[in-house]
Amino acid sequence: MTARRGIALLAAVWLVVAIGALSLEVSWLTRTRRLATLNALESEQARSAAIAGLAHARGRLTRALGAAGNDALADPWGAVLGGASDTLGTAVYAFEVQDDGALLDVNRATEAMLARLFSACGADARDATAAAAHIADWRDADNVRRVGGAERDDYLAAGARMLPANAEVQRVSELDDLLNLPRAWSCVRPLLTVHGAGLVNPNTAPSEVLQALPGLTANAAQAIVAARHAGRVREWRDLLAALPPGSRAGVEREADALQRLLVYETHVVHVTSEARVASGPTSVVAEALMQRMGGTVFTAWRSFR
Repeated sequence: MTARRGIALLAAVWLVVAIGALSLEVSWLTRTRRLATLNALESEQARSAAIAGLAHARGRLTRALGAAGNDALADPWGAVLGGASDTLGTAVYAFEVQDDGALLDVNRATEAMLARLFSACGADARDATAAAAHIADWRDADNVRRVGGAERDDYLAAGARMLPANAEVQRVSELDDLLNLPRAWSCVRPLLTVHGAGLVNPNTAPSEVLQALPGLTANAAQAIVAARHAGRVREWRDLLAALPPGSRAGVEREADALQRLLVYETHVVHVTSEARVASGPTSVVAEALMQRMGGTVFTAWRSFR
């Protein structure tokens, strides 16, 4: 009888332990699912707010086109560049509008232009040439290595995380995986764009981007930057007039190639909108390329991360 009672007591203890363990597991699963649901809701709220930021920017761009009216000398979007922030429910968003013409399109730029950009950012001639060759090998459709460049076999041998895309660059961040990037990359990276018009605006482009263009030396680029503070560079003659005598001859020699790369108004903008829910760490970044076509703002592409 005593043995039976002991067995019954032991069984009861194990039952209590099992029920307790089951309760803990159910509690853990419930909490995990609750957190997952909250994270999903916060992510969706942040995404909606990021989209609202893009819409806010687009509204500003549209109003600017209407305000310009028939003023042919105005750059309607010139005054809209910059950022702003607002709230949407419990989420906060901040957006920035940047002239795409202030950047160099990494898919349209020649190797020589890319090398000059690296040089303008402080790379020596050898590193600048090699970095440009690496970018060209990454974006071209073949596996033929350029002098100083790198192709698929080189990345495999180096145990690289990513292999060359052998296609147009979709995001500038792809190029973080290039082999042997020089220190100047930290300066070059924010000066590049993708999917843009491939044109450079001398009214908004920094000196480094201007120096990437044919015929523009550091002195010429600095003179253009200084001249635009006194008034917008409206055409080719204004640009020539801004140059010091010693720089003008070189620019005129490259006039045909250079003029094809210039635009004097803001026609295409890159909009970045970042949003987060105030109560949590979740954030979403939305990007869009917006173009003006007459009085209409057209969104060329949009992406999220």
